[in-house]
Amino acid sequence: MATKKSQAKAQAKPTAAPQASASMDLGSTWRWVYVGGGLVAALTWAFNFHNDILTWALILAGVLVGLFYADTEDVTNTGVRYLLLAAVYSALESVPLVGMFLTDFFGGFLAFLGPMMLALLIRWFWNSVVSRMM
Repeated sequence: MATKKSQAKAQAKPTAAPQASASMDLGSTWRWVYVGGGLVAALTWAFNFHNDILTWALILAGVLVGLFYADTEDVTNTGVRYLLLAAVYSALESVPLVGMFLTDFFGGFLAFLGPMMLALLIRWFWNSVVSRMM
């Protein structure tokens, strides 16, 4: 049986619903732009679909993801993943039957990651070099 003190404490603590902050909401939005942009770029290249407006939209999405979502503290690991994906992309041409499809799939994803990596490197350079000089 609970005492009156513990009952009073339990009643005094209102149950508040967790509220998400605006920055957490924006981070999940950029994560979906990253996943969606990469997937759309990979599939359009895999199925050999070329559209200039879609290409520019994916470049813009990649730049925005690099500026607002990618972590400047993890540039080395992100760069290694990018180079590893580029190595896989170049090695897949020799695989029979599915090699061309997979090569184009990874090529599309690399084409999306290129502008993202460029924007991330610019942001990293700004944070680590230029901002310290000011």
